[in-house]
Formats: sequence, C-alpha cells, structure tokens
Amino acid sequence: MKAVLKYKNKKELLKAKKRNAKLYAVYKMFSWDLLFFYSIQYLFLTMTKGISPGDILKIDAFYPLFTMVMQLPAIMCGDVLGRKKSIVIGNALVSFYVIILMWIPGKTGLFIANIIWAFGYALKNTQETNLLYDSTSTRGGEGLYPKINGRGATGYYVLDGIASLAAGYLFVINEYLPMIMCLILTMIATAISFGFKDIYKNNLQSRSNIKESFKEYKEDFKYSIKAIIKSKRLRALIIFLSVFNAIINIMNTYRGNILTELEVKPESFSIIIASITVIAGLTTIYQNKFHKKYRNKSLGILAISYVLSMIAMGALVLTKSKTVLPLVLILLCIRNVTMSLYYILSERYLKNFSTPKTRGRISFASETITNIIESACMFGAGIVLDVTSIGTATLWIGLLFLAVFVILLDYMRTRVGLRPNQYKEEDIDLEKV
Repeated sequence: MKAVLKYKNKKELLKAKKRNAKLYAVYKMFSWDLLFFYSIQYLFLTMTKGISPGDILKIDAFYPLFTMVMQLPAIMCGDVLGRKKSIVIGNALVSFYVIILMWIPGKTGLFIANIIWAFGYALKNTQETNLLYDSTSTRGGEGLYPKINGRGATGYYVLDGIASLAAGYLFVINEYLPMIMCLILTMIATAISFGFKDIYKNNLQSRSNIKESFKEYKEDFKYSIKAIIKSKRLRALIIFLSVFNAIINIMNTYRGNILTELEVKPESFSIIIASITVIAGLTTIYQNKFHKKYRNKSLGILAISYVLSMIAMGALVLTKSKTVLPLVLILLCIRNVTMSLYYILSERYLKNFSTPKTRGRISFASETITNIIESACMFGAGIVLDVTSIGTATLWIGLLFLAVFVILLDYMRTRVGLRPNQYKEEDIDLEKV
C-alpha cells in the first residue's frame, strides 16, 4: 500500500517534520526503556513481591511468546490508528505495566504485566523510529535520522546512569520509590508523545483494506519460514543468534541472584549494575574495530567469552567466599561487554546479503524463531534454579551452552562467513525463495 502524505501544504508538512525531529531526542531519553527499574528489578521482584528467582525466569519465559503473538496486532493497529496514536497508546500501556507490577501481588502481577508490556512495547517500538524516519529522511537516504536518534540514545544513557545510581538508595528508603519514579517518567514519555504529528495518512481506512493487509502479513510470514528452510546460511545464523539471546536473558536473572548470594547491599547493587552498564556502553564505540580485526570469528569469540565468564562465575560462587566479589564483578563486566558488542554486530550480520525487499521479512523470521528458542531455554533455566543453588545452576547452564555453541560454530563454519561467490544462489538471493 502506497503511503499518502497527510499535508498537501509544503509549509505545514515541513513544520510537522521539524516538530517531530525536535521532540524525538527528548522523547527517547524518557521512553527508550524503563528508567529507575532495571537496576533494582531483581530486588523488587524477589524481596518486595516475594517471587522466587526460578519463578521469575519461568514467567519471563512467556514474554518472548507474548511478543511474537502481539507483533502482528501491533503492526495492524499502527496501520489503522497511525503512528502518533500508536505511540501514545503504547506508552500509556507501558505506564500501566508499571502500575500492575506495583499493585497486583506476586506471580499473577508479573504474568499480567508482561502481557501488557509486550503489546505496549511492540506498539510504540514499531512506530516511533518510523515516525522519526518519516520526518528526517531525504530522497537520497536516511538524512538526519541517525544523528537525532543517536542524540536521544546518548541522553538516555546519561539519564539511565543517574537513575540507576539513585534507584538503589531510594529502594533502601522505600521499596516502592524507584517504581514511582519509573512511573512518573513513563507518564512524561506519554505526555511528550502527544506532541508528535503524523506525516502520512493511516494506511488502512476500511475493513476490506484490513483484510487485504492481513493476507499480506500472512504471506510475509510464510515467505520468512520458507526462506529459513531453503537457506542454510540464514538457518545457521538465526539458530545461533537465538541461543545467544537465550543465554543473555537467562543471565539477566542469574546476575541478580549471584549478587544477592554474595550479600551485596541494595544501594551497592544498583551502583554495580549502573557501572558495568556504562562500561559496556562505552565499548560499543569499538564494535567496528572488533569486527575488522576478527571478521568471521567475531560471533564465535563473543559467544565463547560469554559462556566462559558464566562458567567461571558459577565456580567462584560455589566457593561461598565473600572475597570472590571483585573477580565476579570483572566477569560481569566481561559479560556485559560481550553482550553489548553482540547486540550491534548480530543485526549487522543478519542483514548481510539481504535487500530492502527481504530485510523486513528476514527480521520477522528471526524474531519468531528467536522468541520460541528463548522461551524454551529460559523456562528450562528457571526449573534448574528451582532445584539447585545459583552457583551450581550458573556453572552447569554455562557448560551446557558452551557445548551447544561449539556444535553451532562448527555447523556455521561452512554456512556463515563465506565469500559471496561461495554461497549457493538460494542462500543469498532470498527474493527467489
């Protein structure tokens, strides 16, 4: 469906674009992720809400599935409502997510909140970058998009560092204070989003158009799955990325349990997480140098480094000595550095050999497969944590994923990282799939 400009008057169109560009950097500072929450998330869910670490993982295992299910409704809502309304509603639902976490007790609250979060985040996330691109791109390319988007990201990291440090101290004063601050900032993001202007008219304005669009999305999904089956290269890469994403999400919960096991105080808890996050963020500057140095070995080096740091952490925690904390913190830094480099490089590698026509479909396929594998792995890791200590769980899960990565890297050796002329046609030219 062809996009139709909402403004016929060029002056009004330019005014709307400038308004969006001006608001976006500030908007991203408050809306990119949940400020004041993640540095005390583990403490809040375990100490305040009384949910066991194993149950947190098992409940969170459903989140990737919720995201997968909500993706299509989110895209459809965006086409029906337009970008602005979708962003406003998405941010409002994120605020509602925080309220549910605060007010509804235990596992029930977390489960319901994850459903709301999945839809709200999908709704706003699919539209906000598109809105900025609509407002800044030029006929020749992306225009001011990366500059404004980057400015917003920089502002977010500065604000996140301050919020993460403050959250631990607020948690000691009152366990709900960081959550209240988080709610205030999500409401600010919602208020800012009211100021955006749609550049294009809604794509879907009749029932027949909605049915037609649904058929298009269905065909895209079939195409995506067919592409994975036909292309050995794509299949190998997506399975590897899915496993890497799964171990990252598992460690997000295990990390909190490890620090608690080592008797880290709440205020120190948030300082540690904020510090290693900042260090990891700074290393992303060197992602291109890392890629140029290691080339086809980049993903393998990151994966093996990640699981080895995890295995070492598990072994150190099993000693039950408080003196191992500095070593654990170094390993957590290594874990965060490899994770931050992975997130950037994985997108880069996934899009290699793709075209504008196939890029969206490949991303759709990747997210679908990744969500399924993530969900299964996280649920299993939650069960392991229920029956054993955090040190043992970290050690054995690390060893298991080390074995899996060795197998996958061998599988990828003849499928990923080859020169273009070494691939079969169906591995590269996915438009013919």
